[in-house]
Amino acid sequence: MTYHPSYPSLTGYTNWIDYALAENPDTRIFVAIPWLTNPGSNSATDYNTIWNAAHVTLGHSMIDDLRNLYPAVDIYEIPYGQAAGELYTLYAAGQLPDVDQLSGSGDSIFSDSFGHANDILEDLAELIWLRAIYDVDLSTYAFNPGYTTDLKAIADAVMDAHDPAYDAP
Repeated sequence: MTYHPSYPSLTGYTNWIDYALAENPDTRIFVAIPWLTNPGSNSATDYNTIWNAAHVTLGHSMIDDLRNLYPAVDIYEIPYGQAAGELYTLYAAGQLPDVDQLSGSGDSIFSDSFGHANDILEDLAELIWLRAIYDVDLSTYAFNPGYTTDLKAIADAVMDAHDPAYDAP
């Protein structure tokens, strides 16, 4: 499941969890925290500050609330939204050679000004998901996304820095 700010209550999450558990009582739940919309309206620093604050304030508290409601269920968080902030920071510092613009067609982080992902962001998010759910050792993972930028190292850094209380074991 993913977080969406238009639906801040737990109702949608509890509906999905109830359904999943009815179908398979051994289901493990992952809530994915996405990147922010409208990235061009903030500097890279502000974008990261806002995302990190929301991630902890909203994401962690939501996981805590869901764990309280479902104490026998494994519930974790995937901080894949941090991928956008990491790439934006590199781009703003002139250290993202695979990208020539923040958003738009071509080699960019976002495909549009709203913040839909372009290829590099999708590939980095995919690596974060793999590490978060399956604990894939990205240093030996055979997939080569074909970028100059080491996306595997960035994904590892995101997950290494993520609060282990919200990681899958």
